[in-house]
Amino acid sequence: MGNLVHFPRPHDDSRGTVHVMPGDGSGFEIGHESASGNSWGSFSSYDNAQAAIIAAHALNRDVYQGTCNVSICEAALDGAGIGRGDF
Repeated sequence: MGNLVHFPRPHDDSRGTVHVMPGDGSGFEIGHESASGNSWGSFSSYDNAQAAIIAAHALNRDVYQGTCNVSICEAALDGAGIGRGDF
């Protein structure tokens, strides 16, 4: 028996963006920015880039039904060993 792979839902412009950002001091933080840019929420902190990136995608999937954009800062991409050409 194989694994079931779901295709992602298309981005909904009214759902906003989940961001991976540098944290205060060290590590990384994730948070959700509303579509209007006027409000933020769902913040959490992580010690390393990989954990933050995984958490951002899980937040988008579990809370926002996979309809948000996910924005990952350069520092997190570098910290996770992901190059711009990798995706």
